[in-house]
Amino acid sequence: MEKNINSQLSKIVGEEDIATDAFERMLYSHDIAPLPSLLSSVFKTIPDAIARPESSQELAQIMRLASQHEVPVVPRAAASWALGGVIPTKGGIVLDLVKLNRIIALSVDESWVEVEAGVIFKNLMTYLSDKGMAVLSCPTSAPSSTIGGWVSTGGNGLGSLKYGPIREQVMELEIVTPTGEIRRVSRDSTGPNIDWFFGTEGQFGVITKVKLKIRKKPEKQIVRGLYTTGHKELAQLVAELKGLPYVLIALDSDLMSFKDKLHDRKTKGKNLLLAVFEGTEKDVDSAVSAFDGIVQKRGLQDIGEHLAMEEWEERYQPMRVGKLGPTLLSGEFSVPIDQLQPVLDKIKVLQKKSGMKIGVEVQVISQKSALVLAMYLTDERKPIRYLIHMGLVADINNIGFSHGGQPYGMGIWNSFSLKKLYSREQIKKLKRAKKELDPKGIMNPGKFFKAETQFGISIPPILFDTSMKALSVARRFL
Repeated sequence: MEKNINSQLSKIVGEEDIATDAFERMLYSHDIAPLPSLLSSVFKTIPDAIARPESSQELAQIMRLASQHEVPVVPRAAASWALGGVIPTKGGIVLDLVKLNRIIALSVDESWVEVEAGVIFKNLMTYLSDKGMAVLSCPTSAPSSTIGGWVSTGGNGLGSLKYGPIREQVMELEIVTPTGEIRRVSRDSTGPNIDWFFGTEGQFGVITKVKLKIRKKPEKQIVRGLYTTGHKELAQLVAELKGLPYVLIALDSDLMSFKDKLHDRKTKGKNLLLAVFEGTEKDVDSAVSAFDGIVQKRGLQDIGEHLAMEEWEERYQPMRVGKLGPTLLSGEFSVPIDQLQPVLDKIKVLQKKSGMKIGVEVQVISQKSALVLAMYLTDERKPIRYLIHMGLVADINNIGFSHGGQPYGMGIWNSFSLKKLYSREQIKKLKRAKKELDPKGIMNPGKFFKAETQFGISIPPILFDTSMKALSVARRFL
């Protein structure tokens, strides 16, 4: 990137809000999962500059500058995912949205709040709580995740079972297009379609403001936990209970054994089911009564209030087992609830074949589907072994895909699975929208639609699949 561009960036945001030194640029070359060093020559993951705009107007100027010089731009929020969505593939400018962190307006009577995209979920939740209000749902990474980041990645999480994904909660967005226009988009907009910005990870522009539906603070909350003995019983319970709680989470016995090491405890090698009820006192009491009836009918063992609350308090740390590390990797996908049992069974078969202990968390996100997060420990300090172990992520995800599942997020690593998330016609529409809004292809290039190297060479899905199969074979000799 030309030095002249850095100079112009400095004029837009100020010298204190631009970084070009090697150390800081290195910090922005990864998300929470380190990129294998053997792939560092394939992608140019180190940006040429980091800019921290403080307003939509500054961001629009940056986009006009980048468009004029055809410089890649990568929007970045908290970088709390591990799919490479905020990792540059061709250098360029990383837009750190940390300073777009203001709460703009609140309507208690109409139950909405408008915030800038860089507002952290937990901060918004605290602000709303003081006003007697609450968000409808939030990510498990709420202490660090931003509102704009969750919109961009498709947003299912705690509360989605009752209130739906983030796309059903957003009323309006303000976006800055790749050519530097500031636009407001809603369901009634005649300009860009608001649906283009959910789960597309910055392909069509930068989200700068979000108008979000909210609710009154719940009157009551009750947390219950149960032990279950097998995948069949666990899957049956999920299907039977899904209409009752605000949150329903299942933790398999291997994940519980990881957590037991962290807490120096024993949970008898069983699966754990956590149900959280909240809302009006009447609604909570009714749901808990129905829940208790199912528990008594099945003769299930309650885990006790202390353990139930301990697990609920850790709801924002689903990957805390990474402390057992040194490195945690995971596969993540959504799957139909009626396919949950065979998916869990096959993950355990994979565990046996690979010799890698895989802990699984299941979060029910709708009446029909659940998120499956399968985690295992490895060591990034051993490059070849780490690369081979990364192949296990593809094996885990393929189990989900073979049972009607879909990738949860795209980034670099799931770009090969785009057709599993969208129909052929939907992909055509998204590509037309991309060409319309981003004719020079500067927005977060080298991912989502296709994985592309810094040299402009697309990586064919068949090559990726073949490479993953080769890594599976190589694991047998570790």
